Amino acid sequence: MPFRRFSTSAFAFALLLFLSGCAGFPQPRENLQFHDGLSPGQWFDRMMRAHGGDLSDDPRDFNLAMTGEWSGMIQRIQPLVTDAGYRISAEERYLPSKDLYVIRHRGPEGVKTVWRKGRDIRVWYDGQPVDDRDTLAATAMTTDAFELFHFGPSFLAGRAVDMARLTNGREGGRRFPRLLLTIEPGFGMAERDQVVAWIDPDSHRLFRVHITLNGFETTRGAHVDTTFSEYVEHGGYWFPTSFEERVRGPIRIHAHDWRITGRDLSRGWRPEHVQGPDFDGPAARPAEASSPGQD
Repeated sequence: MPFRRFSTSAFAFALLLFLSGCAGFPQPRENLQFHDGLSPGQWFDRMMRAHGGDLSDDPRDFNLAMTGEWSGMIQRIQPLVTDAGYRISAEERYLPSKDLYVIRHRGPEGVKTVWRKGRDIRVWYDGQPVDDRDTLAATAMTTDAFELFHFGPSFLAGRAVDMARLTNGREGGRRFPRLLLTIEPGFGMAERDQVVAWIDPDSHRLFRVHITLNGFETTRGAHVDTTFSEYVEHGGYWFPTSFEERVRGPIRIHAHDWRITGRDLSRGWRPEHVQGPDFDGPAARPAEASSPGQD
């Protein structure tokens, strides 16, 4: 079965356990005061408006194409999570009003299809269903994370149970308001996770998210960040088109770069068109090629 080739090495697991705790996740300080006088909720609302609003109830279908590149180190440390033999390019189909997110990944070893609806997940490798617990857990975690990366604060709005402000982040001579959100459920099978949202001080859109990964055995205690750029407006919302992911703890390494290469919406496909390992009907054709645009 396909999942056997991804078993995590004993060395990588031991390395992560040994290093865990060496790089902590950001936590709020007591009695913080901010010159802008805005509460966490006010900053979150401002960020949501800057993205065009909450798309969770939008009845339209959103369709993406992407391609990327994994670093060699992260593939060696987390072979099942990266799944780089299958997860290089992808076609994504998202129906937010039905909480349905389906991805057909493609890589040098074949095609992996992921069907995610709420907490339910189905996975196929080269058309064959897989029910291995580790494969499902790792895939659910990465799929939920990519819903956040590609569709922004709407993902957080439906899961946030607590919100606090952190000290401003600093990068490139700029100060970024930061929110710490606890989400339940977390990514994948996790009961909860934490997310630090870096907010661009000018556009008020997401500049970066920094997340914990509690949904899989070998990533508990690890945290990664993903930085967004080249936003475009589409269907009344603002979406990033370029992404850089880094592991920030327990070790610090570059992990993954990818780009959105196609985007369209309102094809009119229905859930039955994405029920199996292949896309059917209006869901089948590739997303329309697009040129990255700077906002």
